[in-house]
Amino acid sequence: MSALTQQYLKVRQQYRHAQALWSHRRTGPDALPDPRFILFGRGRSGTTALLSMLDDVPALHCEGEVLHNYVRYPYRHVLGRSVRPAAPGYGCKILSYQVQDVQTALDEPEAFIHRLWEEGGFQILYLRRTNLLRHALSNIRARREQFHQKKDDIPAEAQALRVDPDRVMDWIRSSEALGAYEKRLLEDVPHRSLTYEKHIRNPEAHQQTIDDICAYLGVESVPIESSYRKIAPPSVREGVANYDELVRRLRETPYEKYLEEQD
Repeated sequence: MSALTQQYLKVRQQYRHAQALWSHRRTGPDALPDPRFILFGRGRSGTTALLSMLDDVPALHCEGEVLHNYVRYPYRHVLGRSVRPAAPGYGCKILSYQVQDVQTALDEPEAFIHRLWEEGGFQILYLRRTNLLRHALSNIRARREQFHQKKDDIPAEAQALRVDPDRVMDWIRSSEALGAYEKRLLEDVPHRSLTYEKHIRNPEAHQQTIDDICAYLGVESVPIESSYRKIAPPSVREGVANYDELVRRLRETPYEKYLEEQD
């Protein structure tokens, strides 16, 4: 498929989404699903696993990263995707880097999530990882193995990584900066705050997590069978082949605290 054909198909898809949105405006607010929500956060924070579990709730139809690629009208695009879903409710995922770096057509990027909540009627679920070292290692592992968590096709186990400590520091600082950016995007936006460590990492917490989110969204929960498996080694020490080298690099920095195991 040529680049010109791909561009044409992308423009046609955006046109159809905009057309659906204008159809909704002619038919009234009842054409939009209720509830509708955005799962917001960073990559490698458990968003794929959580969205997959929520998609198993009959009252919800969930999509992945609807702003992964550039679109001319991001707000209309998200609203248009939600029109007439396959279930009464609708949800999708938006990552913070996509607002900051991909959707360059946004006049006020830091007002985007607020607009989706206030004008679009989307409820916001915010999922993050609190251990930025583990988050950094997860990103490094994913890129090295070119692997992203999916419902099926999960490796049996992961081998210890040999890492560049300076590269790990770069990832931690990048994640920390995105966290600050997310805080600005969520300013004055009511949202349900979740963490990977409390709500995703342990499969035994999944049912309660889905029950709580369903209550927040105002839909009926159902028993779920989570297929999520944590593939990384259980501790940083076991997961990093040159652990002592990493410790020396992080020592006496603000990030030394992330070496403390909280399993």
